[in-house]
This record gives sequence, structure tokens and C-alpha cells, in this order.
Amino acid sequence: MKLIPQKAKSLLDSVKTKCKKPFLQCVLLALALNIFVEIMSRRSVLKAIAYLFTNPLVFVYNTIIILATLSIALFFKRRWFVYYLVSLGWVAIGVTDFILLRFRTTPFTAVDITLMKSAIQIWQYYLKWFHLVLIAIGLALTVFSCVIVWKKAKRYDTRLPLLKITIFFATTLISSALLTNLGLRTNVLAANFGNLANAYHQYGLPYCFVNSVINTGINKPNIYTTDVVNTIVEGVEQGKVVSSSDILPTEVPAPSETPTPIPTLTPTPPVDISASTSDTVASKETPNIIYLQLESFFDPTHIKGVTFTEDPIPNFRALKEKFSSGYLSVPSVGAGTANTEFEVITGMNLDFFGPGEYPYKTILQKTSCESISYNLKSLGYATHAIHNNVGTFYDRVSVFSQLGFDTFTSIEYMQDIERNPNNWAKDKVLTPEILQILNTTKNQDLIYGISVQGHGSYPNSELIENPRIDLTLSEDLSDSLYYPLLYYSNQIKEMDEFIGQLIEALSNRKEETILIMYGDHLPGFQLGETDLSNGSLFQTEYIIWDNFGMTKQNEDLEAYQLSAHVLDRLDIHNGLITKLHQTQKDSDIYLDELKVLEYDMLYGDLDCFNGVNPYTKTELKMGTVPIKISEAHFVPAPPEGEAAEEDVSARIIVTGSNFTPFSKISVNDKIYDTKFINRSMLSAPIDELKSGDIVTVIQSGNDNVPLSSTDPYVIP
Repeated sequence: MKLIPQKAKSLLDSVKTKCKKPFLQCVLLALALNIFVEIMSRRSVLKAIAYLFTNPLVFVYNTIIILATLSIALFFKRRWFVYYLVSLGWVAIGVTDFILLRFRTTPFTAVDITLMKSAIQIWQYYLKWFHLVLIAIGLALTVFSCVIVWKKAKRYDTRLPLLKITIFFATTLISSALLTNLGLRTNVLAANFGNLANAYHQYGLPYCFVNSVINTGINKPNIYTTDVVNTIVEGVEQGKVVSSSDILPTEVPAPSETPTPIPTLTPTPPVDISASTSDTVASKETPNIIYLQLESFFDPTHIKGVTFTEDPIPNFRALKEKFSSGYLSVPSVGAGTANTEFEVITGMNLDFFGPGEYPYKTILQKTSCESISYNLKSLGYATHAIHNNVGTFYDRVSVFSQLGFDTFTSIEYMQDIERNPNNWAKDKVLTPEILQILNTTKNQDLIYGISVQGHGSYPNSELIENPRIDLTLSEDLSDSLYYPLLYYSNQIKEMDEFIGQLIEALSNRKEETILIMYGDHLPGFQLGETDLSNGSLFQTEYIIWDNFGMTKQNEDLEAYQLSAHVLDRLDIHNGLITKLHQTQKDSDIYLDELKVLEYDMLYGDLDCFNGVNPYTKTELKMGTVPIKISEAHFVPAPPEGEAAEEDVSARIIVTGSNFTPFSKISVNDKIYDTKFINRSMLSAPIDELKSGDIVTVIQSGNDNVPLSSTDPYVIP
């Protein structure tokens, strides 16, 4: 009987001895970290365990990726401290992914780190003060723990044999590279993800996150050559469908994806964009073109098992019955407005870019590219963007000049702003801004409107005291959906009313106008495809309204096809990407052609433009009405003892025109805390104001980034 305990003790001692071996320690720690991050990614212990057993090869592969990062510690005498730092990194990735999936359905990628500035701008919409306290405590504990581990963790007197460490480290790296290549060749792994959330579940968090770090931009297509580009351009310009036999070598199999065909069109000759300005006279009658990108807007009656007391979107639904409409496939769900925006404006397919990439934060920081703005400028259109949120969000204030817009009216230039319970600006403020442009420009106008009212987060408790719309959930749906959906449905009810008011205003004008409305993505509810009647988390709906009798024509589209489709309906065929969508959709290599042109325009040799980018960055003007100073003067503080009704401090008073609540007084380049009195007057406390002082009024949001400034006013 004593033999069994003795054998168990011997076995335990043997295990303890082996676990002291540094290489095994490294492997075990990698296993533990992989299990942890998968639990975080799947938000479930059971789902992580199921993944381990149903996809063991991918699990082992991801463990090797983590192992490669941990093995760096073996080169140090304080290897346990380095283990701790590397482990903290993986834990942080897992926890961040867990938290983000609470607010959206898109997992954490490296691109999110580049969006930190934009995230800081909207933290108040997602986090309460106690969340910030918890974050601060967590950061403090992390720093404290690093100090403790540095002091307490064992420091080895000698390093491990360098040759063994190098071989081990090289083995993990080479294994990762070889397995990645093998996985991609056998389709066990994918380099690009159509659905980011599904990819994280199928391929594992470590691989997907690392892929998002190193895989950015568009990979050079295998068929990319000058001859291939010329063949595609020739086919596009002549309206001739290019097939795989025209450009692919016989040993390369043609792609299996065959898009839905449309009739072949004959495009117009190419236009020299560099010679075009907003003063160009249009060669034919063309309407005003207005886009209305509706934040998180979709038909909530598509959610199975939900009953509403009234229709949340009666105007949108009625318009669908009367005007051209269809489903719009968008690149994201729960977040990613700028990527839907990118596809619609440029006609480029985001699937060709890195996982989770935002071109606004990468390539469009460096170069301009074809867009609907540039294509319409050559026809004499003035091009405008409008957004009732801060101008610096997603770096739109710099990116829109790369996309050919003449003006950008962000919330900093708007009047009479109303806020919803989540403090987002209500969308009805867009109507006067759109009408302002239409009524004051002599050209036809392209207006790209971006709404924000439907933005999350969606509250988990009662936020609206007397909701106009109530709802009931079936037993199949979680009760936790009630309050978020209640809030959301009441917000889109107001957005729908805004749509009705805008269309009424446009209908009362004599100019021919077309209005394209669509949701940028679905809201970030915890829903699956089976919860929706249309069966897709990546489909919103679009409507093409007009006031000149266009034929109703329903068609489901990709977001990157929408603008080409609209221009085709208007008999406009400017721009290579536009004409490619209009002429090549029935090609067996349609998507290959699109990828080649996207790569050539953004990363390649610009063969499609004979080596020269024809799209010159525009001088973006912020706002459409000038903000001016007419006079500035100093008001001293009243003598002590005298009563003052309001401000008792010395101050500067600035009078002028078109001031907004975001106007700030600057004296000699110092910005002062400014009080908005009305559109014609501002004030700010100041100790003195001297002759020769230079006064300006700048526009900036809460981030205090100056967007524009008035002409200087010199104190006489």
C-alpha cells in the first residue's frame, strides 16, 4: 500500500524537476496564455475549451506564436521579469478584446491602437467615471506589480547557453513562419478576413492580432504587371469585358468568385482631373447629388422575436416602396463608419486591405486617390462633406482633402445643435446645413452627409423616461437586449423623422436632386445572423430618392459599388474605378481587376495614369459660411463695491458674424476660455488688451485642435 503514495510522490517530484527546465517553463506559459486570450476572445470558458479540442492544430500554431515572443526572455538573466512583461502584453490584448466586444462585434486589432486619439474623443459616451477609476487603479497596480516582480523575481547568476537559446528561439520563429505559409497554402489560415469576428474564432486571437500588425495595405497581386494594367484600362475605357484569358497565364487558375452580371456600358474618354476646378461648367444637365450616411441605421423589425408599439422607421419604409432600394453589404458591424465611408466614396474594396485596417489612418495620410468627389469635380460640381460630430474624428479634417472635397462642415461650424440622452448631436441639424449649401452655390453640388445620432453605446438601463416607442421581446431573446434596443429604436425614430423633413425640404426646391440614404453598419448589439430575418450582420439598406422621375430599380449592392451604380443611373461614367464597376461586373476576374487597379493607384507604379497621380490634394475649407471679426474691445472689471449683473472680471468682447459654441478667442496666439453669447458676440476673461494685440477666433472641438482661424484683427 505504501508503494502507491511513494510512486505518486516520485512522479510529482519528477514533474517538479522537469517544470524547472526553462524551455518547458516557456512552453507551459505559452499554453496558459493562449488559453487565457481565447477565453477572453470568446467571452466563454466552455467555448475556448471547445475550440481547443475542435481545432487543435490551430491552437498549437497559436501557442507557437506566443512561444516565439516568450522565448526572448531566455536571453536575459532576469528571464522571469521578461516573462512577466511579455505575458502582460498578451493579457492586455486579451482583456482589451474582451472589453471591446462588450461594445461592438469587431475584435481588437492593431489598427485600434492607431485610433487611440479618436477613441479618447468619445470615451465619455462609453465609459462612466467609475470605469475610469477602475482603469486608473488597474494601471497603477500594473506598474506596482512590475516593480515588485523586478525586485522579487529570481535573477540568475549566469545566462543559459547562448547556442541553445538561439536554436530554441530560431526554431519557434521558423516554425511560426513555415506553419503560417503551410496554413495559407492549405486554406487552414487566411491572410485577409471577410468577417473579422469569425476569423478570430476560426484562426485564433494570436494569429489574427499579429496578422493585423504586419499585414497592412494591399499585397501586390500575382498578376500585377504594366501589361495587365494596360489591358484592364483599355477594356474599361472601351467598355469591353476583360476575361481571365486576356491577362492570366494558363497555369494560373481563374478565380472561383463570379459576380452578378450587369449590362456592358460604354464609358466616356478619361478626364484630366488636374485641369478641373469647381468652376468648370458642366457639359450636360446633372442633378445635385446628396449622400446621407446614417449612423448605425437599419430596420430593427428585421430582429426576430421583437414587437414594436409602432413602426420606428415609417418614412424610410414608405420610401423603399416608391424608390430604388436594396440591401447594401458593408465591411463592418457595430463600428467602422469610416470604412463604409471609404468604400462608398472611392469605390475601392476594403477586403483587399489588411485585417481591420482603416485606410483613413494609413494610406490616405500619404496620398490622394480617385473618389466620387474628384470624378464629379471634372463635371463642374462643388464638393462638400458634412458631419455633425468633431472634425478630427478619423482624421477626416486631413483625409477629406485627399478625397477631393472642397469644404467640410463639421459640428464646430454648426448652429442650434440639440443633443440626445447619450450626448450625440441630433441629425436634424444637418438639414439647414445641406440647404445652406444648395441655396448659396451656383454649381451643382455633391454633398456627402454623415450622421451621428444613432451612435452607441446603448444603455443597459432606462435612459428615456417617456419613450415614444416601446417593445416586447420573445423568450428566444435575452432580456438584456430590451433597454439598448428601446433606446436605439427611439433614436432612429427621430432619425427617420429627420429623413422625412429633409426630403420635404428638397421636394420644395426646383433644382433636380438625387438623395442616396443608407446605414453605415448595424448597431453593436450582441446578435447573431440567425437572429435577423435577412440572415446577415453585414447588410444595411439603401434608398435612392429623386425629384425628377427616375425609374424604380431595386438591386442589392456592395458598398464599393454604390456610387458607380448611382452614377450609371445618371449616365455619368467618370473615373477608372467607377467605369470598372460599370463595365466589368460580368467579368470572371472582376475582383482581380479591381484589386490590380487599387494596388496600382495606391501602392504601385500608377501605370493606369501613365505614372502620374492626376488627383491633386484640395485646399479644404472648413465650413461654408465665413466667420469674421468686425470689432474687439476690452471691458475692465467694475470698481470694487459696484454691483455687476453678470461677469465681474475684466474681459475681451469680440463681435462679428457666424460664431458658434465652438468658437474660441485667441489673443497673440493664446487661446482663452470663451463664452458663446450669440452668433455675433463672444467674450473671454483677460487681464489686459493693448494696442497692437492680435485677436483671432479659432474653431476647435473638445480636443482643442484648431480647425480654422479668422483673419487677424489688430487692436487699434
